[in-house]
Amino acid sequence: MPAQSTVDSRLQIGAIYLLLFIRDRDIDKGFHWALYHHRTLTGGYKFNVKQMGSGWICDSAPNNGIMHSFLLDGALCIGFCDPAEADALAWIDRVCLTEPPAPFDTFTCRTWTMHCVRGLIKQGFVKCDDPDALEQEAKAWGVLHHQSAHDGVMPRPINDSKVCKL
Repeated sequence: MPAQSTVDSRLQIGAIYLLLFIRDRDIDKGFHWALYHHRTLTGGYKFNVKQMGSGWICDSAPNNGIMHSFLLDGALCIGFCDPAEADALAWIDRVCLTEPPAPFDTFTCRTWTMHCVRGLIKQGFVKCDDPDALEQEAKAWGVLHHQSAHDGVMPRPINDSKVCKL
């Protein structure tokens, strides 16, 4: 069996990334939101929900090609969790998918992701005093990279949040 190669040397082992994916050429369609924890040189774990019919399902899974994901806008580093403590993130896959996550009144991939970010802040894995400012930063950052994602430009950007303390 061939050895797995490094996913992307720009990814930091243990880092937690907020991922944005473009939905359409039209920027007004917004983004798909998810989280990613980079656990080894060869991969990590993507925390994700997706709409299925009128509801939502957990679509989280190990991932060894995150930076080559279809329609990836980019990865914004927001925190850190030592891979030896990865079990402390397991609650994310158990977030209720049938009710809007607090403090939101609707369920979307964005509200689910930002609810999870708030939980990561409480755990100390994300050091951010203002999750609403982080959300605005992510949206503006996503808009900045939208066209290059649509055009399929590689590599996709990996940047550190300016709102979070890294």
